[in-house]
Amino acid sequence: MASRRQFLGGLVIATGALAACRQIETGEGSVLAANEGAVALDATALEDALVGSSYLGTGGGGSLSEARELIASDLAAGLAFTMLPVASLADSDRVACPYGLASLAQTSEDMQARLDAIENPVEMPVQAAFEALERHIGQKFAGVIMGEIGPLSLAEGLSTAARLGVPALDADTVGRAVPEINQHSVKVAGLPLTPIGAATPFGDEMIVETLGDPTRAEDILRSIAVVSRECGVTDSPITGAQAKAEGTLVTESLRLAMSIGRAVREAIAAGENPVEAARAAGDGYLLFTGTVSGFDWRDEDGFLVGEVRLSGTGEFAGQSFASDVKNEHLVARRNGAVIATCPDLISIIDIESGDGIVNPGYERGQRVAVLGFRCDPLWRSDAGLAVFSPRYFGYDIDYVPIEELAG
Repeated sequence: MASRRQFLGGLVIATGALAACRQIETGEGSVLAANEGAVALDATALEDALVGSSYLGTGGGGSLSEARELIASDLAAGLAFTMLPVASLADSDRVACPYGLASLAQTSEDMQARLDAIENPVEMPVQAAFEALERHIGQKFAGVIMGEIGPLSLAEGLSTAARLGVPALDADTVGRAVPEINQHSVKVAGLPLTPIGAATPFGDEMIVETLGDPTRAEDILRSIAVVSRECGVTDSPITGAQAKAEGTLVTESLRLAMSIGRAVREAIAAGENPVEAARAAGDGYLLFTGTVSGFDWRDEDGFLVGEVRLSGTGEFAGQSFASDVKNEHLVARRNGAVIATCPDLISIIDIESGDGIVNPGYERGQRVAVLGFRCDPLWRSDAGLAVFSPRYFGYDIDYVPIEELAG
């Protein structure tokens, strides 16, 4: 799910959630806080999470630079960020999943002109959707489920939680970034995504009370995003008991992103290889190193679709690499042979900065490395592969775990 946003003016400081927090030392150079299981996240921990999410985002999840701007703006305004383990929820609590939905492709000139002519009263449609759903169900949410682990998607979830004074759960619905709402752990677990709150930057608010078929969520909400440039969404208003059930959410994904980001930061400070540090922190695989030799992009029904091609360097000199993209990397081939596919993670990293590259942000000649990581086990179930496998996206390729292809 790709996400774009505009910044909210007149920020307010979140209060209450941190009133009784006590600070503790992590031993990793970061000061955190605890309050009945909650952890307070400082600027370093947040930056680590964003960098780590650029590795787990598999080329999607929105701009890393915009994510950094959003978090910096929130910190400057005095917002406080907390993270809560799923196990700390009460059974009767409710939590929900806010995220932004949009195409990574450029808006056409005609559509852009039409949108620019409309007064734009809503600067944070994701928050507007979250609050609309709260009003609809008549209960305040106890926490925010991360929609996916990608830079701007993650930043928006963290920002929404901080803005509302509630913690962000150490969990998301994917464990990475994905093209469609159908790749959603709550849906795979057999729970309804409805009711769903939706809001646009133009003051439109909607509640999708029921769906005739669960797959209609993607069609309906994507169409709103296409005609509105972006759409704030909040779905899956599940109970604490449902959230804690095995297989409902991808747990500890926020901690994993922070762990990878911290490894990158510490490697850069020590003059070591940040890509290798990230690979080790995520227990992943080095799939390729090289330079960007070419890429092709097009907009298909609101999705960024294309291919990135690399020419090998170092141990991969003389070899070739190509990755097929639908917002995120789906299928990777080395020398024409499949080396990794969704739902496992394929990420292209800029060697100079140590940041994951968000599609379509490539330059010819750019020095890059490609990492692969194992997906969460829930995606390897029959229900998971039914909506998140190469065949689901139209490839005549069976899913084979990355450890078998790249190990």
